[in-house]
Amino acid sequence: MITFEYGAMSSRYSCEAENKLTAYVTMCIHFNNNNHLIALYSPEECRKDQWLNPSGKVSERLDEIFGGDGAFDEYVECYIEEISECYKTIKQLI
Repeated sequence: MITFEYGAMSSRYSCEAENKLTAYVTMCIHFNNNNHLIALYSPEECRKDQWLNPSGKVSERLDEIFGGDGAFDEYVECYIEEISECYKTIKQLI
């Protein structure tokens, strides 16, 4: 398992997942309608995947990270069990 740290504004959380895509979906579900405010903190190599966008337009960026048009939603459908397990590991750090 890999530990991922993320947050928005002054909050910071962690979750554990086998891969970054499962962690990213979990983060988006956790922040629901505010997923455009998520900042990635660690692991360091994930910082290049930032989709933080105060204007709220993140769908295209998430699809790009996941592999193409509609890829984010497809990933959610295919890996719902893994995402549910990751969601259970969320811990508030700050």
